[in-house]
Amino acid sequence: MGPFERARADGGEAAVNPRRRRGNDGFTMRNAVFALLFSLLAGCGGTRLALQSEAEESSVNLADALADCRNGFPDQIAQAVPRADCIVKATELSVRPGLRFPELLDRENMLRKALAAQVAAGNVSLLERNDRIAKTHKAILAEEAERLRAAPSEGQGATPLAVVQWRASNSDACARLGGNSPNCY
Repeated sequence: MGPFERARADGGEAAVNPRRRRGNDGFTMRNAVFALLFSLLAGCGGTRLALQSEAEESSVNLADALADCRNGFPDQIAQAVPRADCIVKATELSVRPGLRFPELLDRENMLRKALAAQVAAGNVSLLERNDRIAKTHKAILAEEAERLRAAPSEGQGATPLAVVQWRASNSDACARLGGNSPNCY
């Protein structure tokens, strides 16, 4: 059906209304431009998401993993051992790959597991555990800083966020009452 037949079929309205004149038989230039634009935008978004997920795949989000541990094991005494295991797993997956000296994290995690067993047995209080972890963490960070000064970085890029979060965690404030904040684990 051509344009003249359409004009006759609808009583001449196609001659007045340009939309009626075009019809929906073809793929118009406007549709082509929109399709191209959306394809380009989707491609950019896909590339961005791929890069973002690639960066995130290399490490687990430490803050989210620790929140899962706190929420999954809310009783710090009765669930001390599984909670410590969860925290150790979270730090090993997210922090360890970004550290130049991962054995320092291993030392902290071994202490965390030992203290968790003592807390569960009732031999150590939560405050004592938090105090010992805070002191050990501080000593480990001092040792790491000394090693980093002694061994210059060889092409090291930016420090991963999980490592920065780990270094900022377990301050002396964690050894006081209320030390169950996101930075105290």
